[in-house]
Amino acid sequence: MSRRVVAQLGEVIREAGFDAFALMPARPVERMLPLLRQAQEEGRYPDFVEQDAAKRIDPKNLQGSAKTVLTLAVSYNSGDPGPTPPLHGTIARYAWGLDYHRVLPERMEQVISYLRQEHGARECTKAVDTTFLVDRALAVEAGLGFPGSNCAVYVPPFGSWVFLAELLVDVELPAFSPGPTQGGWACPANCDRCLRACPTGALLSPGRIKPQRCLSYLTQMSGSIPLEFRRKLGSRLWGCDTCQQVCPLNQQAPLTRHLEFAPLVGPHVPLLPLLELSGREFKEQFGHTALSWRGKNILQRNACLILGNRREEAALPALQKTAQRHPSPLVREAAAWAVEQFA
Repeated sequence: MSRRVVAQLGEVIREAGFDAFALMPARPVERMLPLLRQAQEEGRYPDFVEQDAAKRIDPKNLQGSAKTVLTLAVSYNSGDPGPTPPLHGTIARYAWGLDYHRVLPERMEQVISYLRQEHGARECTKAVDTTFLVDRALAVEAGLGFPGSNCAVYVPPFGSWVFLAELLVDVELPAFSPGPTQGGWACPANCDRCLRACPTGALLSPGRIKPQRCLSYLTQMSGSIPLEFRRKLGSRLWGCDTCQQVCPLNQQAPLTRHLEFAPLVGPHVPLLPLLELSGREFKEQFGHTALSWRGKNILQRNACLILGNRREEAALPALQKTAQRHPSPLVREAAAWAVEQFA
């Protein structure tokens, strides 16, 4: 009976546009709590997430009636970006296509309709990287994938090129995992390529990260990027895929079947037009992608820093103009720093 339920649900999930799933009872991920508290004690805890660590590990804190957690994964691997052209910045692979925050919830509605019709579900809560829950911890706990040394979750055979989501349901469904739930999957023994490749040393040890040093974090943070990291930014306009690109497992991962995540604005974006982009133009060009949430000033700040790193003479007049006339002090400061790099 349980196998038939899982098989039928699996068909619905795949038809809805998901690549892998797992089921677990709605219980706290107890082993995650000491890790979160250790991160807080060591100053490695992100400042933009829920500060109550105990709240983040229990699905019932999001939906009190939850009995089952359905964890889901979608591959977004659209291929290697190749070298960055002159006067361009590179966007991380996850943000090339349509915003997954919009795509995944729409697909989850198909699964919810099935659960209501066939299993009598009444209350269902969608979580796609925007709630206080630790998505990666739930995915690992359910057996959807395993934690990589680069702190990403790997879902075989798709590697860590996956979007994660959860669906909390108020009915009991049989537990299911596509693979071993405890230690059966792991990074290759003695492989530390991601740790060695991290430009800023944000990966302190396998599974242990200092987010405040991570270039993906830094390209999305508000305010000014610290001076010590600006050169390390290289040509990264938004996000950083270095630790994923060097991974042997990720290099073997199949390309995604989902056309929604094919490049629409990437993988490389010309930088000079960005400097004079209006708010309306920014929304038209990037509003449908996952990089739009921080607004145009953050992207323009990053563009200035990249142009300072690249020191291509064709960019100097635009940077000088930006440093003098841009309405945002944040962008003016970044442009002024970039101009200084030409001296």
